[in-house]
Amino acid sequence: MTLRLNRSNTEWRASVGNGGQILLAPSGAIQPALNRRSPISPPERQAQRNLARIQSIGLSSNNSQLVVRTDRQVSYTSGWDQQSRAYWIRLASSSLAGSIPQLDENSPVSFTATQEDAETVVIWVQPRSGVEVGRVTRSNPQSLSLQLRRATASTQPSFSRNSNLQPLPRNSVEPGDLPRVSNSRPVVVIDPGHGGRDPGAIGIGGIQEKEIVLDISFQVTRLLEQQGVQVVMTRTDDSEIDLQPRVSLAERVNASIFVSIHANAISMSRPDVNGIETYYFDSGEALARTIHASMVQGTGANDRRVRQARFYVLRKSSMPSVLLEMGFVTGAEDAVRLADPAYRSVMAASIARGILLYLQQN
Repeated sequence: MTLRLNRSNTEWRASVGNGGQILLAPSGAIQPALNRRSPISPPERQAQRNLARIQSIGLSSNNSQLVVRTDRQVSYTSGWDQQSRAYWIRLASSSLAGSIPQLDENSPVSFTATQEDAETVVIWVQPRSGVEVGRVTRSNPQSLSLQLRRATASTQPSFSRNSNLQPLPRNSVEPGDLPRVSNSRPVVVIDPGHGGRDPGAIGIGGIQEKEIVLDISFQVTRLLEQQGVQVVMTRTDDSEIDLQPRVSLAERVNASIFVSIHANAISMSRPDVNGIETYYFDSGEALARTIHASMVQGTGANDRRVRQARFYVLRKSSMPSVLLEMGFVTGAEDAVRLADPAYRSVMAASIARGILLYLQQN
């Protein structure tokens, strides 16, 4: 490095700052105090943030896991991207340690690792045909493992031409058929259950409750807003939210009704258990029965009745509140349907119709 000096002043003073920098000032200028913080260089800024470094991403010896190794423990979220059908893992307070080698073409998955911002790394995982992605586990403080397995006929959550499932009803609810609320603009809180580190129920084929309910909740919200309803969602991404903040949000916005959306589960040894259940505690019975009837009629799913229960979000909310169990992710019929985008759209329209009918009548 060369510093060109003005001919009129060739007398300079040099000192060393706390960060190791060489500080230059003309003779007679104010001398920088030794304890004054000097400008921070990019490497120092990264060190100050104490970012974890992603050291490697690769497969386990038996190809059953995609393993992400870091130099320290990291916080993460994960989920499916509905548009690209890729699975993402977002690592907080992290940076990439240079270029990460790609997997070969015969690997069960491919991936792309990107530095989303200065402190966040996102790994996009694309399964090959016939490969299922499970959940992310922490095998040790410096390692995250994404479970992989070959899909089988009994676990692949997709429709088959030889399936015994009943087709979707021809009179399924369409958005254009939904009633419109015209008297006032009610506020509806839609509560997608679980999220973040809490996946909820995990069912056949590795489908996760938190992903199903968020997708359907977004669709319900859009349909309600199209009919003049103001909607507030308790979460709009893969966030982990405790129960009380969900209720507090509904109280704060003075919600007319509170609808918590979930998927059910039972032992994997009981794939015969399928159907819709709806729960209320106190003032939500009429709301529960209206939405439940619309869900059963719109989807043709098994009717497992409306029930009273003491779920926290039902007990602690002052407005009519319900908790919907849209089907069993462990059920042979429900798991296939809940994994299908077309069925999810029918379910969302059925829920929206039930909500709108209740608002019209009340």
